Amino acid sequence: MIRRAHHYYLTFTRVRLQTGSTSRALVYAARMLKRKYGTLTWQGRAALEAPRRASQVDALAESLGQGDPAVGIRVSGGIGDYIVIARYMRDLLARSPGAVFDVYCSSPASASWVFASVRGFRTAYHDILFERYHPFYDVALRISQFVLVQAETLNWAKLRDHPGLVRALDDTLRSRPALEVVIARHPYMDNFLASIAVFRNATRRDFLHALSKIDYGGDRLALATDCAMVQAAGLANTPYVLVHNGFDTNFIITAEQATKCYPHFGGVIAGIRRLVPDLRIVQIGSSTSRPIDGVDLNLIGKTNLAQVAGLIAGAALLLDNEGGLVHAAACLGVTSCVVFGPTPSRFFGYQDNINIDPVFCGGCWWMSETWMDMCVRGFTVARCMHEQPPEAIVARLEPHLRHCTGRLAAD
Repeated sequence: MIRRAHHYYLTFTRVRLQTGSTSRALVYAARMLKRKYGTLTWQGRAALEAPRRASQVDALAESLGQGDPAVGIRVSGGIGDYIVIARYMRDLLARSPGAVFDVYCSSPASASWVFASVRGFRTAYHDILFERYHPFYDVALRISQFVLVQAETLNWAKLRDHPGLVRALDDTLRSRPALEVVIARHPYMDNFLASIAVFRNATRRDFLHALSKIDYGGDRLALATDCAMVQAAGLANTPYVLVHNGFDTNFIITAEQATKCYPHFGGVIAGIRRLVPDLRIVQIGSSTSRPIDGVDLNLIGKTNLAQVAGLIAGAALLLDNEGGLVHAAACLGVTSCVVFGPTPSRFFGYQDNINIDPVFCGGCWWMSETWMDMCVRGFTVARCMHEQPPEAIVARLEPHLRHCTGRLAAD
């Protein structure tokens, strides 16, 4: 408790010194406490439900003792992280075709949408249950920017008939010592981890695979799509571009906009219209998105994940900051134009995308706890994003837009 209080005090002091605003520091601290309260609420519910869950644990233990290996994974992050981890599970369990797995995470509904197409997926649970249930699995994994194997609970008797899976688990265990310092300070050394991955010729999409020495099965993932919104918006036979400027709701933000969000998409849209006047521009997003000038249709807060995927699947392009929808577009074979700032393109960028690097600074991802809320270097705004000229982005987009819209028109 004392350590946690000290952490809040240090964060409050750091935000106040960096912003010069006591009120903003108080808002940040209050939102930290609110998030912590949410976790405590889940813990309280878990305690109250303990008698009922005891029978569930017994039932789970009995069911997991039969058949092929059962894997329990605790995952963290947002939609993009879920997608990266789903590809990893797809390729890991290809070594053990009969294996099944359950996911424990902060957003079971979102995880179910992502993991549903991966063979062997059964159920997604809230992550607060993982500590109670993971000892009953034949394999228990914690997956974020890296993969951790709960070695003490591995059921080697069950796994001996699955040598491919055993080799992958063994390689994952062997990879840990070299990353121990990063693991111990996660997420505060994730920037350094990204550099390690790049120098091992890996990126976010396949670094987990590299740790387990398994082959990467490709970007495509059969996410569930609902094209009802495409039809309802009259986009079915019309070339259109999607634009998104939101960010992960797990982050605490006191500024008007997160540092990773590009503030000049309105200028980019104006440039796109000069190039392709008939192209429709549709904005998608949720609670963290801000309306962009010049769009034809604003769908902020009006779509679920399957509908967003349906819109992405039919788009000529996704225009976005680095984030989860870029990973979803890669799953669906759609090109994204991604404006990078605090997060490094060399780690997060997809080779087939149009990746826009900052003209000034950038790459400060997780160099401070508040990197998403305020510039790490102390500038009033995140210059890496604010100084990216819209005209430069439009120039990079022109060949793709002319080719793609021409092809769609011919179809």
